[in-house]
Amino acid sequence: MSANRRSIGIVSHKKVHLALWPCLILQGAHSFSVVTSVHLNQISSLSLARPNQLHHPGRFPPLFSIDSTNGPLHEIDSDRSRRIVVVGKIIIDNYGDPSKRAKKDSAPSALTVGGGGPQAAWGAAAALAVRSHFFRSESVQTSKGSNRPITSLPPRQPVTFIAPIGLQNWTPQHAAALENLLIPVIDVPPVLISSVDHITPTINIWHDENETVQWYPVDGSFDARGADGLWRNRPSATDILATLKNDVPNSLSESDSIVLHCIVESGENPTGKGEDALFLHDLELLSKITVLGIEPIVFPDGDTQRVSQENGKSVASLIENVQQSLAAQNNPDHTLLVVTPDRACFDSAFAKDGTDNNNTWLTQSWISTEIVVRNGAHGSFIKDQQEFPSATLQTPNKKPLNPTGAGNAYSAAYVACRGTGSTSKEAAVLATAVGAVVCEYEHLPGWSWEVLERVAEAAREVERKLSDEMSRFSSKL
Repeated sequence: MSANRRSIGIVSHKKVHLALWPCLILQGAHSFSVVTSVHLNQISSLSLARPNQLHHPGRFPPLFSIDSTNGPLHEIDSDRSRRIVVVGKIIIDNYGDPSKRAKKDSAPSALTVGGGGPQAAWGAAAALAVRSHFFRSESVQTSKGSNRPITSLPPRQPVTFIAPIGLQNWTPQHAAALENLLIPVIDVPPVLISSVDHITPTINIWHDENETVQWYPVDGSFDARGADGLWRNRPSATDILATLKNDVPNSLSESDSIVLHCIVESGENPTGKGEDALFLHDLELLSKITVLGIEPIVFPDGDTQRVSQENGKSVASLIENVQQSLAAQNNPDHTLLVVTPDRACFDSAFAKDGTDNNNTWLTQSWISTEIVVRNGAHGSFIKDQQEFPSATLQTPNKKPLNPTGAGNAYSAAYVACRGTGSTSKEAAVLATAVGAVVCEYEHLPGWSWEVLERVAEAAREVERKLSDEMSRFSSKL
């Protein structure tokens, strides 16, 4: 590994000697946290060590300026660049239908570092880059051979990714895979909140002929030693605040604000018992957030593909409680809350059912709230506003190679754009394109101009479809 290679930072919740990939060393946010540096080949020999102070990494690219020309967003100064913070989960994915896999020949190469977190970070960065270079630039076209900037890779974007990992099964190979995914994409290394007492969850995951994602945990990955324990208050509000203070280019001042998007386990009995959302009630952290995005994760019944009423009420209660926490801060009218459920979650938690209007609190809250619904192959829609068609996939049969992660990428892309000056329409168009392109790859797309051009092409297709729908509507008047 070259000396100037940017690498992953690890924050520990224990006083232990941790594996850390040069060159970023982080002190944990808690008063008892310690991080020290060891080489990759020492990962198996953890030992007690003295506390180290925060060591800043080598040079980072300057914070990428985001052009914001669409006017103010809920009276927010949209002309300022804002840091996007994505809080998500890392899961080790074993892709492929287990029933079709030869029992004696299960391929280790199918193991991939995934989970909604990396997909969300990639989606946020891709949307920002496409908006800046293809939607708001006079000199850059979307056609191949265009006059794009003369760089081998697109610029890294102002995105910070924070996620928990369990060190009991986390290997140098996993770290390298995560580096390959995100180091070219975001302008600071991923910040990993680690625990020596837990494993990083592993799942078998695949999609069936109906494009429904199927999965199940491996080796107790969602028990107490896995996700159910690991995801409790990791990251904490203190972890996030410390990261913002120490680990971003030109560290945030007291007056700076951020856009925070998080993927949160939801429902009646969520993994981690809802403690992965504790930071959403910390007033100090909330006071720094201009736009807060929440993607609630709740699973439908396998037979009906519907989310139960009990789970829907729990999701609605989570969002209502976050609204109340946001309203308790000094400037609640300067905060936009964006919730991005999938269609099944929306129908149960937020849609009017005719008998029990369980979303009255949405209109009564002091907090401006947008419900942006991911509707699979049908596109997306904003509650009580507009529908957005899907983009045509450029795959042999026009079907997704792998739909897992597309919703995560969509949600973060929408929130990132909305929080940095985009109208809801522009944000939804870009997010739709990002989600579509993610579906065209077996795993996350690479970070290249060709991929971003493809996202821009998909976004323009969505725009054309919207324009055609408007023309047809006008002709009927």
